[in-house]
Amino acid sequence: MKTQGKVASIPYTLERRRTSRLISVRVLADGTVKVNAPYRVSLAAIERVIVSHQETLRQAIVDQKMHLHTYQNGDVFLFGGEQYTLELRQGTKQGIVLNDARLVVTFSGQAAQPLVVQRMIKELYRKTVKARLEPLVTLWAGRLGVAKPPFSVRDSRSRWGSCSAKGRLNFSLRCQILDETQLSYLVLHEMAHLVHFNHSKDFHALLALHMSSYKQVQASIFALQKQSQLYL
Repeated sequence: MKTQGKVASIPYTLERRRTSRLISVRVLADGTVKVNAPYRVSLAAIERVIVSHQETLRQAIVDQKMHLHTYQNGDVFLFGGEQYTLELRQGTKQGIVLNDARLVVTFSGQAAQPLVVQRMIKELYRKTVKARLEPLVTLWAGRLGVAKPPFSVRDSRSRWGSCSAKGRLNFSLRCQILDETQLSYLVLHEMAHLVHFNHSKDFHALLALHMSSYKQVQASIFALQKQSQLYL
């Protein structure tokens, strides 16, 4: 059950779960505050926790919102490991192209609507990263000695990628921000789960065997988590 609340000028979403044992408070990538709590804990107790951490929460909200996109001229996006500056152009037909270090969006009408621009950029990310992933999935299937698995690209906000128990891979369209080495590692990581469906020593040994610098590459991907978000 989810409810909305506000305390100390901090809006929050509260979700009560039977599986929750403690109160947890976190700031999501879009700057909103989410609280998980057991059913037995009173609202007053929950809000006392928020108030006691209000300064930390406010700073985290500011930090997260710094990375939100405006989808206006001059907004900067990572694309294939490079920075592109958004340029909006009025025209008769909508479109989106890469031009040198610019991400050029042509819009029809009096003004470019941020939600429309966001959808166009997300679709470009989706199509482009799917085309980049295809040969990498084939490559790592051969090197790992496994059958090439099916994969899909979704608008996942938290996970870069995943591997299901049935052997299907899912990748976030945000992966398009990664350079070739980072994207290759991500595919290797998910496909290694087809050999070891865990994060055991054997799993990490397999990663090291095929990419000796995998820890550094993994750290570089984690460092891009905030920049990868495509929120308004």
